[in-house]
Amino acid sequence: MSIASLNFKNISRQTTTRNVLMYYAKERDYVKELLTKAYGLICLTSDNWNSEHANDEYICITAHWVDKD
Repeated sequence: MSIASLNFKNISRQTTTRNVLMYYAKERDYVKELLTKAYGLICLTSDNWNSEHANDEYICITAHWVDKD
């Protein structure tokens, strides 16, 4: 076992799932709050792609806006 692996604690996939969903909810609420304070238009762009190996499809949506700062 390498020294680097001793610095990390193994966690279950259930713990990982719970942590990721909790982080997602926190960030989602933060972004919603930011967008409600936007002073004008919100521009959305999207990009989609698929995985040739897993036959999965993905989409990325990016928002641009001007805030008070």
